Amino acid sequence: MSTPRRSNSGVRHALKDERRTHPPADSSQPPKFDLGSFQVLPENRSAVRAVKTLARAVSNHKRVPFCPLLLHGTPGSGKTHLTRSFLAALMQTSPEITARSESAGDLARPDVMTEQSGFADSDLQDCDVLLLEDIQHLPERAADGVCELVDHRIRHRQLLVITTSVSPGEMLHLPRRLTSRLVAGLVVQLEPLGIASRRAVLAAAAKARNLRLEADALDSLAAQTGGLRAALGLLQNLALLAKKFPGPLDLATVENILTQTGQPTSRGTTLDAIIKRVVAVFGVTEKTLFGPSRLRNVLLSRQVAMYLARELVGMSLPRIGAAFGRDHTTVLHACRKIEDAVQTNAELSSRVRQLRGELA
Repeated sequence: MSTPRRSNSGVRHALKDERRTHPPADSSQPPKFDLGSFQVLPENRSAVRAVKTLARAVSNHKRVPFCPLLLHGTPGSGKTHLTRSFLAALMQTSPEITARSESAGDLARPDVMTEQSGFADSDLQDCDVLLLEDIQHLPERAADGVCELVDHRIRHRQLLVITTSVSPGEMLHLPRRLTSRLVAGLVVQLEPLGIASRRAVLAAAAKARNLRLEADALDSLAAQTGGLRAALGLLQNLALLAKKFPGPLDLATVENILTQTGQPTSRGTTLDAIIKRVVAVFGVTEKTLFGPSRLRNVLLSRQVAMYLARELVGMSLPRIGAAFGRDHTTVLHACRKIEDAVQTNAELSSRVRQLRGELA
């Protein structure tokens, strides 16, 4: 067998040896599959169940029951943490398994793709486990190669996990022949973490850092307008700076510590805070949000920002219009459209709930 090497994303894998034979699996004693520090929460429970189903199949050297598994969720929903924990656990329980992780944005590199739009690295097809991350960033010129790759792994029922921060229907730059293949297996959404789940994650992170927090301090961190990632950043700073403070830290002490470091906790909701979270959740830039673009995702994110400015900040229609360089009737149309859409569009409703929770 070849010497183990690392893929570009840092996940260890080994080239497959076709002469290798697998020992018979002992189905009476299935290997323990531990996701380590990854917390199972209501928002990610379906995704965890899906990856564990795949892990059991691969560990027992059986064909996977579905291919591919497409995990989609907004930034901060835990896709990367879950897939990395999944690969680490799989390699721990079944070290003979060959695994590969690649960022979709790197698949058009000359050392990966041939001039005929195929892949020079046969390990992408032959490895037992393949993870393609952030498929929404796949260059269009790599689409045909990925179609062939997905077809090959579907035919041979080889484990393929794909992640994306947008829904399959929003990947408009990719050809339909590819997006139809991406949804040919099992599609699972990781819901945005609500405040209760963010609190649970923060409590576990604080415990791991030997940081004791009073309930009010923990509640405040969980309600940060920057979402979970921002709150974990604040928690990390607290763990470094709070060693000289005896006993559990209450909210006043936490705010005092963070203020001294130039990182005060967020209070209240502003239009600026709404804009920053909307562009992060929808994957657009502030420039395009305020610009003339009417691309579907840009237009939707702009309408959501207007809607939240009205709902959470209480801004008047003319004020919102002035901020976005639009007429107040455009703002009224946007607010009404989002009000109606969240009643029928489950994914949009989930995103708006996420934004409300983070900005409240």
